[in-house]
Amino acid sequence: MQNTIASLVRRSLISGLIIATSPLAAQPLELPIDHPAQQLLRQGDTFAAIRQLRAAEARHPRDGNTVLLLAYAYYLAGQKTLFAQKAAAAIPLLPQSPDPHYALGRYYLDDVGRCDRASAEFRQALARNPQHSPSLYHLGWCLELDQQPEEAARHYQLANSWLGHLGLARLALDANEPEKALAAANRAARLAPNAFLVHALLGKIHQRRGDCRQALPAFERAATLDPTDAPILYQLARCAAALGNTTLQRETLERYERLRALYN
Repeated sequence: MQNTIASLVRRSLISGLIIATSPLAAQPLELPIDHPAQQLLRQGDTFAAIRQLRAAEARHPRDGNTVLLLAYAYYLAGQKTLFAQKAAAAIPLLPQSPDPHYALGRYYLDDVGRCDRASAEFRQALARNPQHSPSLYHLGWCLELDQQPEEAARHYQLANSWLGHLGLARLALDANEPEKALAAANRAARLAPNAFLVHALLGKIHQRRGDCRQALPAFERAATLDPTDAPILYQLARCAAALGNTTLQRETLERYERLRALYN
């Protein structure tokens, strides 16, 4: 298997091809709700958080933040149907909050693959808070998927956040404007220096510019931030091969192979 992968890397370098990585669009769903159960969720103790939140909901069934955070906990536990039910139940309890609509929008976008439903939810979120950056970005992403780059760019600019700059960088790269893409990605990196998506996109941009010396540290940083992303490891191996770093190439391909075996 490793020899086959290494052979593919060498052939792709010779032919000048760039194997596509993931679209680099999604960020982890997060909801900024102040609740004691948040600490359990941050610690990864999702089921303990669910137990605590269900008990809190039983005591205070009209507490919208508790209901919405329970929805989020179900989402993290992979219980997407329960998530959707609780997120919908939170809407009348939090009529002025963009968060329930944003959460449902992410569900329709990331899990159901329905950009139309997702866009409608993001627009509902923005009706409640026109400056809600996550909804602006993800509505822009829906528009980008719908081949409306100008409208997508408008929403990315309105987002005025690292996510917005990330979207503008991706659009510029798709338009074959790598220098413009690099400037936008660097702005995103200054605002979110520890964001996996930013460093992964920086690597792709440098790769498009034919500069593996700059792409390699970007991919290394991305691989450190998310060690489970196999496509990034593949691109890192390609850059290492291009620079003659056979040790890094071999080690990275071994990690790539382990991930492929683990996640098929």
